[in-house]
Amino acid sequence: MPSICLSFVFNHQYEKNIPKLKKIYGERFSTIKFLSPFSDWNKDEAIIPIFETSIHFQGYFSQAYPLLPKDYDYYVFCADDLLLNPSLNEDNLINELRCKDSGYIKYLNPIWEHSFAWHKFEECNSFPSTDNIIPYSQYLPGRNELLMKYEALGFNFRNIGMHNFFGVYQKGITTDRLWAGIKYVIRNGLKRYVHYPLIEGYSDFIVVPKENLKVFCYYCGIFAAMNLWVDAAVATSLILSCDKIVNEEQHNYKGIELWNNEDVHNQTRLAGGKVNNLKKIFSKNSLYIHPVKLSSFN
Repeated sequence: MPSICLSFVFNHQYEKNIPKLKKIYGERFSTIKFLSPFSDWNKDEAIIPIFETSIHFQGYFSQAYPLLPKDYDYYVFCADDLLLNPSLNEDNLINELRCKDSGYIKYLNPIWEHSFAWHKFEECNSFPSTDNIIPYSQYLPGRNELLMKYEALGFNFRNIGMHNFFGVYQKGITTDRLWAGIKYVIRNGLKRYVHYPLIEGYSDFIVVPKENLKVFCYYCGIFAAMNLWVDAAVATSLILSCDKIVNEEQHNYKGIELWNNEDVHNQTRLAGGKVNNLKKIFSKNSLYIHPVKLSSFN
């Protein structure tokens, strides 16, 4: 069986949840680390103190790398308020995700395909920003090498154009997309060329094979120093470090994201507020539920 190091990423220093996470996962994963901002160095050997803002939590991975054990086959990183299906453990997780010898992320979307109205469209398509002081060309692959990586995964770059009125998910021209496109042209003229194209993905649950961990963390650190949006930083770093990447469409599980507080509170009520009842909130094919407010559980 492949060995796994499971690491939880804390947005804020909330060490009260660590005993709960140990109780939930302790019998399922033999090695668990907690990447916790501004924690004490000597409080718990399982805690890796991080000195980075959570909005750029790709920097957590680069800072944690020297302190992570190096003798595991896979490194699983997930948000501290993300709960994996109780049926998944270190013996079956890689097999169930079908990501043997591969990186894993829920999805990958080229940013140049999003609509003008997408919330990070202009920011990411203008990367690096004009105030960047990092000599990134010394550390990151050049544009042509980057595009070759993308093409190997089936993503072909195209300049900004009419397709950006339609977007990636719910395709179709809307008033918001028309107006966002007009404002983009007003601010940028007819600029269509993207200097350093990026890809984004869901970064709250990822898997990195041992062979790719060092390079992945290296690129994450550079993108953190350049203040790149985290979902673009993690996804692009994964692509730059892994030759193969599996996503959610390639297995039988589906991650569940809760987008409003009422849904989050309903999960707590369904489990009766008890950690021992967490199985009640999962269906058979739910990969994870995110977020779950562990502070509401006892």
